[in-house]
Amino acid sequence: MDPSQNSINPLIGINLPNSSYDPDATRHYLSTFLKDGFDTVEVCLDTYPLIVDGEICEPWVAHLSQILNEYPFRYSAHIGRGLDLRDLRRKDQHRAVLRASIDICARLGFSPLVLHYEVKSRDQEAERYFVEAHREAATYAEQKGVLIVVENIEVELVEPVIELVAEIDHPSLRMAFDTGHAFLAAHYFKFDFLESFKKTLPWLAHLHLSDNTGIFEELRITDRPKYDFLPMGYRFEYGRGDIHLPPTFGKIPYSEIFSILSSIDYRGIYLCEYYVERFMPFGELVQSRIHEGILAGKKGA
Repeated sequence: MDPSQNSINPLIGINLPNSSYDPDATRHYLSTFLKDGFDTVEVCLDTYPLIVDGEICEPWVAHLSQILNEYPFRYSAHIGRGLDLRDLRRKDQHRAVLRASIDICARLGFSPLVLHYEVKSRDQEAERYFVEAHREAATYAEQKGVLIVVENIEVELVEPVIELVAEIDHPSLRMAFDTGHAFLAAHYFKFDFLESFKKTLPWLAHLHLSDNTGIFEELRITDRPKYDFLPMGYRFEYGRGDIHLPPTFGKIPYSEIFSILSSIDYRGIYLCEYYVERFMPFGELVQSRIHEGILAGKKGA
């Protein structure tokens, strides 16, 4: 789809589950997404062994390219979960993984590539390097024709992400606003969720739309290993933390989000990021609700 038409025909996407590493599973999900009416698909790069010890695994990249080209989607990407640009002890390895990730995106036509901001540290040397590593990545990504977007998370304020993107001020480095993360952070850190979203608009290039109850699970901060092993069934039942419900299935005020977006000419992807495998019967419903919400926001502007 021509990006110049995005404001009229919004690009609505969905994330490919990490459980789709089997090629048959990948095709199953992509076929379902096509039937449900989605335009774009986001791939987490560590779903497949595309990178081994910082180097591209050529057979896997070629194989994945063949599969993805069978479907008429536009693709974006999410960085693998291990990247940590504040880890000075292993900075060369992280740099190699990030460059390989950008190279894979360029070869497979993935853009944007989403990076997590994570938590700002008190280590000034690590924070200086963190900024410079993003600046270097933006320059490299520009050469490869890839846009990098930095995503806010639920254990940090939104402002530090804005400040990073504004400080670097590079056309190939922009912001991804994650509604679910910001909604939880707003409840925990006591800031205004919608006002924080408004602050991102000058830098906004990508949206992650998920939902939750706004109940912050403190184990996410106090005991991360225990948090990671909490059964998802329990977390759904009690609404605990970043449960990645489909957008409009929780308590996030999406009508107000879409109303705010109507004030700008947003042409990025509306990426529905949720536990797809747990809500497979409802993809078409999710897509239609988001589409209708976007149009309602524009009409109400």
